[in-house]
Amino acid sequence: MKFRMRLDNVPSAIGFLEIKGAADGAAAVDTAVKAALVEVLDTKVVCSGKFTVLLAGQTAAVEAAVAAAKKEAGSSIYDLCVIGRVHPSLYWALHGQFPGDGHRRLVSGLPKSQAAAIVEALSMAAGLEAADAALKAAQVSLMELRLGYALGGRSYFTITGTTGAVKAALDTAVQKAAERGGLGTHCLIPQFNAVQFPFQMMG
Repeated sequence: MKFRMRLDNVPSAIGFLEIKGAADGAAAVDTAVKAALVEVLDTKVVCSGKFTVLLAGQTAAVEAAVAAAKKEAGSSIYDLCVIGRVHPSLYWALHGQFPGDGHRRLVSGLPKSQAAAIVEALSMAAGLEAADAALKAAQVSLMELRLGYALGGRSYFTITGTTGAVKAALDTAVQKAAERGGLGTHCLIPQFNAVQFPFQMMG
């Protein structure tokens, strides 16, 4: 299913579910939309056989829809999250849109005064929550967001900004992911230069 996002109309909340198997995923989607007034923005099958669902709407409606989908899927639920007051940059990134063409800026390099942080999460839902928390914690830019693909169902994101802001955002993201047991690896890179980075970050 293709995105039907309207970038000029950020929803009050988004809900994200990772479900083991397409059949259980389809049943969960059907249950969610019957339980509350929400919009299904995207569904995909990703690495490790996960079926992902992205919902949007008013916070109470998204919470009700996600709860109903969780009940329907039962033990097939791998992970999920509901993010209220979703940060616009995260919402746009879910549609492949990044501030100042983030992908191109990463490839061409950033000013030497800029730092970068990379956070890996053990699930996509944990990565989304951590990214949202990071963006709300400090004045940083979300330059990259990867969910599941070629990552074994994991996720990672890259943020940039001044060293102090990036560190504050990173600390918040790490705490958020750790609280839910979904923290993978993470690092802070002062004076980040993507051109000289030792591996290809971008697909």
